[in-house]
Amino acid sequence: MSDVIGVAWFKDERTYREALDVFTDPGNMPARYEDWRTLVRKQCELIKSGGNVAIRADIDPQTIVQWCNAHGFKADSQGRTAFANHVALEYQKTGQGIIIE
Repeated sequence: MSDVIGVAWFKDERTYREALDVFTDPGNMPARYEDWRTLVRKQCELIKSGGNVAIRADIDPQTIVQWCNAHGFKADSQGRTAFANHVALEYQKTGQGIIIE
């Protein structure tokens, strides 16, 4: 059985820039959206080459801080990972979500 792995996802450059403004660790992320896209493409290739499923965990800069606070995380890499894991679990329960092809 394949694993479902959530990948923190930003729908466009504007969303990415806004997210960098709310994260407490923007220095841990690529400064440019295109660099993030390159990194996430490689990550998704690795996930899929292992026989697993990559699922989009769409991050909304307006609500990610609230989600993190409500679940005991800072809006940082651990919070992003926790959110992505949450989305993956929801996909496993409901079958609803966007698979990264």
